Amino acid sequence: MTSDHRSPWNSFTALPRLDPDLALVRQFRATASPAVFEILFRKYQATVFSFVSRMVNGEEAYDLTQEVFVRALRSLPSFHGDSKFRTWLLTIARNVCLNYLRDRKLRLGLEAGSLDEEPDTPGFIAEPSDPAADIARIVEVRELQRVVDKVLAQLTDEQRLLMTLRDLQGLSYEEIEQIMELSRVNVKSKLHRARLAFKAKFEPYLSQVSPNVVEPQGAEKQRGAGK
Repeated sequence: MTSDHRSPWNSFTALPRLDPDLALVRQFRATASPAVFEILFRKYQATVFSFVSRMVNGEEAYDLTQEVFVRALRSLPSFHGDSKFRTWLLTIARNVCLNYLRDRKLRLGLEAGSLDEEPDTPGFIAEPSDPAADIARIVEVRELQRVVDKVLAQLTDEQRLLMTLRDLQGLSYEEIEQIMELSRVNVKSKLHRARLAFKAKFEPYLSQVSPNVVEPQGAEKQRGAGK
């Protein structure tokens, strides 16, 4: 006779683990504790700011980042975990940015998608912690960042959104589908056209950027494009 050595704990370890973000959301909904929301804010503040600063130029990026989290705080009771919290948060960021861009174009009397303006673009690169870092390298990277932001600003809002989500923030196609409310086929097709447009507009600037800085990023983009 053989005894069953299976432990009852095995059934618990086989259960799916609760997403930590969703756990925090549930805790906030139960307690309304500002400290709980502060954890989510600190975790995603840089992600949201990076996204917003690619879509909106100038100091407005800081104000709009704040607005994203204010809206998220107000809407948190309606979030039930149907998607990742990051996906839900970036969907709010997308709506905030598109509304701002639409209102700005109306104020300026421009049609949607106009490329007549060439706004100044922010270059957001963290300062190196090592004081002995290669200054020339920093300048090169900053210059590349400036050029990338300048070229992104010349794309349509939708193209900039897609490239920011996939190529700059590395979101999955599934997340982008949810944020953009597009099918997988449409996401890939529109992203392909966005990359072609970016490449065509980026080439005139190549002489301004060191090949040592451009080549690794280009290789990374090619690797990401196949996923």
